[in-house]
Amino acid sequence: MLINVTGSQAKAASGITIHGLTLRDTSATYLAPHGLPSGGDWALQKQGAITLVGTEGVSISENLFTEMDGNAVFIGSYHRGLTIEANEFYGIGDSVLAAWGDTSECLNQNCSKSLPKGVKMGPDGRGGDQPRGTVVRGNLAHEIGLWQKQSSLWFQAVAAQTTLEGNVRYFPNSNPSMVWRWCLSGLYCAAPFP
Repeated sequence: MLINVTGSQAKAASGITIHGLTLRDTSATYLAPHGLPSGGDWALQKQGAITLVGTEGVSISENLFTEMDGNAVFIGSYHRGLTIEANEFYGIGDSVLAAWGDTSECLNQNCSKSLPKGVKMGPDGRGGDQPRGTVVRGNLAHEIGLWQKQSSLWFQAVAAQTTLEGNVRYFPNSNPSMVWRWCLSGLYCAAPFP
């Protein structure tokens, strides 16, 4: 992890711009702890070269991400208005961009049934601890998934209202991956991935 920005829904880190940097040479994460964002077969570590948790109005633009052995950018829990634009991603070991929000521990409306404390994977997303309104626009990604074959330009689980627009990627087996499409998913792709 090269940059870690951590806030919360109650006290979001806001107004941060990461612009014009070359970020490179992060360590391998394939043996790091992984979680299961859905009932499927995807497993993911909750970190990236840039790790964002609990932010508003963050911009990541015109950077070069290269020779990274894990995820390039991880977006966890609460986010609003994140823009990832005009970056180049090259030689990425895992996924380029991964967004994974949280729900609550409750398994029903009155929370009389719940998961163990701290396991925020129930079906109730009303608390708002998810990435919403993320814009991923005009990025170039190539040679990714060098270590993790289950990787993509954009991975989304328990996130909503995402716009993917004008991104170019060239590598096999990596369509945008959206798992666990719950009621607020709202993914918008303005242009197909070539």
